[in-house]
Amino acid sequence: MEIEKLSTYAKGDKFEEQVFHFLSREIDEGRFFCRPEHCRIYRKRGYYSRDREDSIIFDIAIEVFLPGLEKPSMIIIIECKNYSGTVPVCDIEEFSSKLSQVAGFNVKGIFASMSAFQSGTFNIARNKGFGLLRYFDQSEFRWELPRALLTGARSAKSRKRAEIEYALTHPDFQPTIYSAYAVTPSGYTDGWEGIWKGLSFEAAFSEDELRLIHPPLPATKPRVAFISRSSLEDLAERALKSISYIRGDVDLNKLVVQERNANGLIVRFLEENRSALGSITFSPLEIKIFTADEKSDLARFTLAHELGHYFLKHGRYMTRESIQSRDIDQSQLITIPKGEVERLEWQANTFASCLLMPRYEFNMALSLLIKHHGIRNRGHGVLYLDGQRDNVDNFWMIAAALSKYFRVSLTAIRLRMKALGLLIEA
Repeated sequence: MEIEKLSTYAKGDKFEEQVFHFLSREIDEGRFFCRPEHCRIYRKRGYYSRDREDSIIFDIAIEVFLPGLEKPSMIIIIECKNYSGTVPVCDIEEFSSKLSQVAGFNVKGIFASMSAFQSGTFNIARNKGFGLLRYFDQSEFRWELPRALLTGARSAKSRKRAEIEYALTHPDFQPTIYSAYAVTPSGYTDGWEGIWKGLSFEAAFSEDELRLIHPPLPATKPRVAFISRSSLEDLAERALKSISYIRGDVDLNKLVVQERNANGLIVRFLEENRSALGSITFSPLEIKIFTADEKSDLARFTLAHELGHYFLKHGRYMTRESIQSRDIDQSQLITIPKGEVERLEWQANTFASCLLMPRYEFNMALSLLIKHHGIRNRGHGVLYLDGQRDNVDNFWMIAAALSKYFRVSLTAIRLRMKALGLLIEA
């Protein structure tokens, strides 16, 4: 029992540290409610309780100051818990009691958990005026996009509320787009900015005071721009030209070194990870590839995919992304992307394909192989894939040779052939 308690405390401390570092970065980079110079963030901060005649220690506290004042005008208190089960009602009631004992300040509260909440906790939090937040480990989710990007996909308010409520209450929920889901007195939200609004931070200040402490308004995140396949081909060719590519498999390391020296891009190869093949973050600018073999076809395509997000400047639309094996398989099959996420993935995958199998060299290599093996066009195309044994054998023979030449998978070769109109499938 004692060991179990220690394990629970250790999990809680790790989670608390994650939230603290995340919020510290948000403050430093001007994405918090107020400017960095007008707030301070603490761990294990104590505030005096008249009831206890002693201080209550809270996990994380953010104090907001108006210019020239030494006493904070608002304190945001964040309690961090990470349980093996759901968060019980009694813990929410205890947090509510602690908040009410902090006298002399305008206090806002957030109970943050990596665990799901019991449904009865929502009413307590809303009626007492604080928020409940379920925050996921950022290494375990696939995307983080500004909410504005998915406005079209979330047009129905009831659907959005249902999705967030499900994320908050189901232990087995796996995040895909966002890393934070919350309920506040004002409603449901899937981002930190929505939490600040839902807790009515602005109501604590006059308009003149808000002008003094508010960070500059960020530029509106644009919708994901359409980029044609030919434009992606051109972008990949410029990248290849910059490293003096001539023929054969592309040396991605040359590109990595060049971009590290020019723009500070960091690429790291790490141990295999069951939840992801690779990931990219834009602040800090870093690509991680999880593999036991840096030279494998899959590792090369994963790196080229993440380089696609980098060269396409997808940091305008997202803060980070990770890709799983099924994502690569599914997104390579997309011909007409329907949503924002699909469009970003299609662009990155198409760039990766163009980068690893350059158009001119691919056409040249395939033509030489066709000529060498004496394969004739019988009116259906140079390579025609149907049920006939000869056509199947010809396709696999050519595809296998190209796969070895460019060091990519047979699937990548087949899709590249189709994109360039070199393969007709019955």
